[in-house]
Amino acid sequence: MRYLEKTLPIEYLNPVAMAEGNAKRPVYRMHKWWARRLGSVFRTLILSAFAPSETTDDDLWRQFRAGADLGGKIILDPFMGGGTTLVEALRLGCKVIGVDINPVAWFITKKEIEPVALDDLDAAFRHLEETAGQSIKRYYRTTCPHGHPAEVMYFFWVKVAECAECGARVRLFPNYELSRREHQHVSFCPRCLQIVETAHYSPATVCPECGLVFDPRKGVAGRGLYTCPECGTQQRLLDAVQRKGSRLDEEMHALEGYCAECGRFFKRVDDEDRALWEEAQAEFRRRRATLLIPEQRIPTAGRSDPRPVNHGYEYFRQMFNERQLLSLSTLLEAIAEIPERNIREFMLLAFSDCVGTNTTFCKYEVRWHKISPFFGLHAYHPIERPTENNVWGTVYGRGTFTRCFAKIRRAKEYCERPYERLFDAQGRRFSQYPAGERIAGHLVDDFAALTQRDAAALLRCGDAADLSVIPDGVVDAVITDPPYFDNVQYSELADFFYVWLRLVLKDEYPWFEPLLSGRPAEVVKNDRLGKTVATFNRGLERVFCECHRVLKDDGLLAFTFHHNQVWAWAGIAEVILAAGFYVSAAPAVRSEGKSGYHSSRGNIRYDAVLVCRKRPAPYSGSEDPQPSILAEALACLEKIHASGMEINQVDVFTVVMAKSLKYLTQTLAAGRGVDPGPLQEFLERMEREVPALARRFEPGRPSGGQYAIQRALFDAA
Repeated sequence: MRYLEKTLPIEYLNPVAMAEGNAKRPVYRMHKWWARRLGSVFRTLILSAFAPSETTDDDLWRQFRAGADLGGKIILDPFMGGGTTLVEALRLGCKVIGVDINPVAWFITKKEIEPVALDDLDAAFRHLEETAGQSIKRYYRTTCPHGHPAEVMYFFWVKVAECAECGARVRLFPNYELSRREHQHVSFCPRCLQIVETAHYSPATVCPECGLVFDPRKGVAGRGLYTCPECGTQQRLLDAVQRKGSRLDEEMHALEGYCAECGRFFKRVDDEDRALWEEAQAEFRRRRATLLIPEQRIPTAGRSDPRPVNHGYEYFRQMFNERQLLSLSTLLEAIAEIPERNIREFMLLAFSDCVGTNTTFCKYEVRWHKISPFFGLHAYHPIERPTENNVWGTVYGRGTFTRCFAKIRRAKEYCERPYERLFDAQGRRFSQYPAGERIAGHLVDDFAALTQRDAAALLRCGDAADLSVIPDGVVDAVITDPPYFDNVQYSELADFFYVWLRLVLKDEYPWFEPLLSGRPAEVVKNDRLGKTVATFNRGLERVFCECHRVLKDDGLLAFTFHHNQVWAWAGIAEVILAAGFYVSAAPAVRSEGKSGYHSSRGNIRYDAVLVCRKRPAPYSGSEDPQPSILAEALACLEKIHASGMEINQVDVFTVVMAKSLKYLTQTLAAGRGVDPGPLQEFLERMEREVPALARRFEPGRPSGGQYAIQRALFDAA
């Protein structure tokens, strides 16, 4: 028995995981990937999977803090996604095998674990700055309100629709605000677009230029509707798109700039700014045939989200304006010419990351004074008021290439000397550097080479249902985070980055040759593609069967899972049993979502860790399993609550379902005990117990101090 099958040190882990949910480790900020699991959680899972059962919580957490060498244990992640399992396993002295069917996930993970000389990175960046950087920056010049030369941080645009009733051109402003700072409020006039600065927000703001009285927070568009200010007719935005037959026009109206003498400022665009835009358009048209930009159509067949196609976007390149395309192509061409492949790929990763903040699908956050990255939600969400970023970057700003390169550099510094962010005796954050740890995977081509080198990494881009590169019974543990049915449509989202990465990588790696990232064997539920729940379960079962084959007889398969529907838990139970496993333990850990102000009481905040062993299973059932399941669930929830965390009804549901799966799979795998009936029926019975259990943890009930356990351990150390 392993420590992971007994418990997890969640009193220690939860505060650290909650903090990491709000600020992920530098290595995981290198590039967007969806539903990333937390490094602190997977570090704990890996340590717990190899620690003997007699290990105490204190001992396990001391290993978390001080570091451990697992002596070259082989860990497999068949759904490596953003690479969390591999990164944390390499830190702990393991050899790793990672598989993912999506080329973007493969490329991100590859660069997370590949070492690089920082001096070489810096030299390549300086060269790009002197070449492509200078070409790009000329299109982001302006003059500040005091007449000084300045740089543009952001251009503000607005979509324009025609009124079906009177034919007026309607600027689709959801509001007229640019900034909400204490003692300074910046808005613009709906009529003349002049910038209006006031000490505070006023619903009766007066434009100093044209005298219009307006409410900066009441625009004409929102929730897919807009109201014509001329005739008052309310109409659907999608109807305007359909009438036009293409995406809506966009109009530039303001900018935020940076002046070395005056600092940051807002201004209405002037003739000089419009002339610069026209210059960029002319250059784009002149070079159009040779620009390095994606030409793929946005796929419509089997699309789970009708956006952005139903908003008139037919091609990925239409998600960028001409200046963005010109600048991105200039930068990508320069990156493609870097001779050393490793350096070229790191710069390409920074480029791909910055594409997500240099598209017309980004908006400006008026409270935080910065651009909001695309894919803040797991969707293609068109914006009525797009914000155009400065592709190269200025002193301030977010998501520019300069900033994205800085993230890459910080990440690789972190890889050289990784640290943990913990709490001292006063609850203050501090950094702990576990001895001897480093994130550096030496890439190998086959399993034989993996066994012959320390810190070796075997990465495969393909279907994890075929692990023929791995012999039978050689993997010490399988630790993963599989897809959750239709929660995230990975390839549909990843295509946005893939079409740009492919321009440079299609001649390097065969998995970047197809036009799009989707593959028929992707394990996902998507009814529009004919991929039903049954299809998903069969795909996951094939992967888990291969995991069963390559796993040692005493090895563990541990994976995180959550879902808010009973049918999903029933399906996972069937997959586990069909693949030859049973659930030996089912602890709960903090999920990857943000905490505090950004969290919602209805969100799933905890993952079940389904710890599986090869069958046959020991039988530990009872005549009536329900009391045992509820008692175990209550003990788990009490432990979570004691760590200072709130618990909602969805959290209780997750824990009850996980504990039910432990009983069900052990009973059915052993072929003994009381027949619980169909899985779905039994789980529905357990679901009915959730509301009563959740009432024990209603808001207002005193809980343990968030840092109490951390302080005790700190004092003891």
